[in-house]
Amino acid sequence: MQTVCAEFAASAGAWLGGRWYQHFESWLYSRRGGDADADAFPRGEDAERDAVLARKLRASGASDGEATRICRRLAKASENARRAAASAEASTRFNAKANRVRRREFEVGGDKGVRKVELSCGKVKLEVNARHYAGLRRRFEGRADDEAFHRAAFCLLARYACLQGTHYKAGNMQAAVPTGVLDVLRGKFGVRCEMFASPLNAYLEEYCSAVPATDRQFGSLGSAFDYEPEEGSFECNPPFDEEFISRLAGHLERLLAKNSKKPLSFCVIVPKWLESRGWKRMAKSVYCTSNTSLEAKEHAFISGAQHSRVDQMTASAAATSVIFLQNRAGERKWPVTADAIDMIRAAFSPIKSHTPRDVEKWDPDAPLGLGTNTRRLPAGSKSWVYASKRQSPADETVETPAKKKKKSKKVANGAISADFFRD
Repeated sequence: MQTVCAEFAASAGAWLGGRWYQHFESWLYSRRGGDADADAFPRGEDAERDAVLARKLRASGASDGEATRICRRLAKASENARRAAASAEASTRFNAKANRVRRREFEVGGDKGVRKVELSCGKVKLEVNARHYAGLRRRFEGRADDEAFHRAAFCLLARYACLQGTHYKAGNMQAAVPTGVLDVLRGKFGVRCEMFASPLNAYLEEYCSAVPATDRQFGSLGSAFDYEPEEGSFECNPPFDEEFISRLAGHLERLLAKNSKKPLSFCVIVPKWLESRGWKRMAKSVYCTSNTSLEAKEHAFISGAQHSRVDQMTASAAATSVIFLQNRAGERKWPVTADAIDMIRAAFSPIKSHTPRDVEKWDPDAPLGLGTNTRRLPAGSKSWVYASKRQSPADETVETPAKKKKKSKKVANGAISADFFRD
């Protein structure tokens, strides 16, 4: 996956700016399309036919031809990586020594004193916070066998690292709502299941997740798109991807239409993309009983890479919508009151101690042209800027495509240093 990541940085990243890794993660999710059985690597045809990425590139200044060439290069890199991974798997499948997973515990320095666990297999080393490691151990169904648990946990961490594009700053597509929000939803609306979570960030006992192949051993109910409850109250915080959300809107409306007698309710947390199909479909749905807007910087999410990071909370850079979709029976059983909305809004409030830097930034997840918060340098520049109260914008200017292309040649030729994925 790192080779595909490097190709994305060298080609698309030159146009998309310093936070290209967020777009790479979004690209991986959108190409999977919510398919629970999809490969970690998008297949060639699916990767090449990517209207959303092409639109982002054109909005950033790339020509139609350049956008098409970039999508084709990514499709080729993804297909080559998929074949290489399959070959490596076949060569080590029956090698017990090569597949042995080792565990090491250590502590991160500084005043936060966070303990971590390292799981390694061959040359691959993956880290997880000790707290999340303990959570995985608790959820693991084969509790008696440590060796089986460590193999399952390693595969899980590796799979989600691939979903996040292997870049340590990524993870927005797996961002979770604050646990206080889930407490409110459980207390006021009887929510018992998160429809978009993972074994690493699930707070409630019941949850659906993106990769059933690795997640079922940790209690996952499978993909949200294969989950068809007849009644109950559910929380939906899907990856912030336009096509993904549009598919979710159709899935929820179908469930509500099919089950009209038993109470059914969904609390959906999605970006406030007023022009996107998914948002408009839910906001205008006959099942929409409430639509609340949370303004940028006035609410926060838990990092999608919370299992490996020290700092957990991240203030949102763009507005978010909290939409309730309910059938008549669900509306009667779990009415959306003003008091309940106030409690949800309060539970979403960012904790200032966790966000010491007041950052003005564009929304890394939103497709360009759908209400993103952006700031550009003077005309002619392709750089994005991040403005801090303590620093001038020039202090945090991202390199222009012209500068990045010079560095990209080394990456494209295969000379990928470890530091490349650290910034």
